[in-house]
Amino acid sequence: MEWMKKNKILLEKIGIIAFVYLGMKYLVPLVIPFLIAAAIVCWLWPFLKWIRNHLRIRPPYVMAVLLIIIGGLLVLGIYAAGKELGALAAHVGAILEGTGQIEKVLYDCCDSMSELFHMEASSLRVFVTDQLNVFRDHARQNILPGAFGGSWQFLKGAGSWVAAVVVTGISMLLLSSDFEEIKKMGKRCPFYNKAVNTIRGMMRAAGGYVKAQCMIMGIVMLLCVLGVWISGSAKAPVAVGIGIGFLDAFPVFGTGTVFVPWILIQVLQKKYISAVVLAVTYGICMLTRELLEPRLIGNRLGLLPIVILMSVYVGVKLYGAGGILLGPLSVLLIRELWGQVNKE
Repeated sequence: MEWMKKNKILLEKIGIIAFVYLGMKYLVPLVIPFLIAAAIVCWLWPFLKWIRNHLRIRPPYVMAVLLIIIGGLLVLGIYAAGKELGALAAHVGAILEGTGQIEKVLYDCCDSMSELFHMEASSLRVFVTDQLNVFRDHARQNILPGAFGGSWQFLKGAGSWVAAVVVTGISMLLLSSDFEEIKKMGKRCPFYNKAVNTIRGMMRAAGGYVKAQCMIMGIVMLLCVLGVWISGSAKAPVAVGIGIGFLDAFPVFGTGTVFVPWILIQVLQKKYISAVVLAVTYGICMLTRELLEPRLIGNRLGLLPIVILMSVYVGVKLYGAGGILLGPLSVLLIRELWGQVNKE
């Protein structure tokens, strides 16, 4: 008992680590739409309050207009992206149309390999054809059924995302309507001040993270625009480069989502110089993010770059793919809560 009194702060810090881990792993996935809505409303509240006081417009109406504008921009962005993807698919189809076009490309590759390794071209062609037939049969038996199952899982996941977005929007409207009442209720809680200080610290860190990501994304966009313009493979290099750079901010997508298939298409068209320029651009973009992200984000968050890297790695191990964000957030939350314990 005496040992527990002497090490009270240490035990509290260990309890904070356990609390943050369990909360991030089990609680956050359940309430994340409401947390996002609360964070956005808190961030926008000074603006909403100013509109209410000067223009006599209630915060829910202002929030509804903002949501409509954001939704419209998203719809336009999805439409533009779908249009570009459709044009790209049509372009790929035009490249591969015609009887024997794919076989011609494969046979040309076989002839090149046979010359390089001094092999008989006809034997290599037969081998490649046999392997393609084996792959086709395997695809019919295994890959295609799995692909249909994966498509169903994708649709379910997309439906969950849409539902989460709708719930987040509705929560933003409701919170903006009763924000001051909720704030008054919160002040009655004994740990209100500690929670507010922790949330403010997290918001400052989140703002620094967003600024760092915007800086990196801007640099990547500039590199993409230059690379696409030099390659001469797009009619609108500025728009295409900005779009690719925007994807770079999303860990699931990244610039490779566009660059890799685009490079392959350029190779199929025998535009080797353009393919090399795009490949170099892709490599530079990856290297730029890898070099800038730990340093810029570490400086903005007040953490060493190695700590950011460790938090991402450990976060992925503990939380899965979401650990890319939950890992650093867990470290920030632990730091803020530890700071509250040290002040006692």
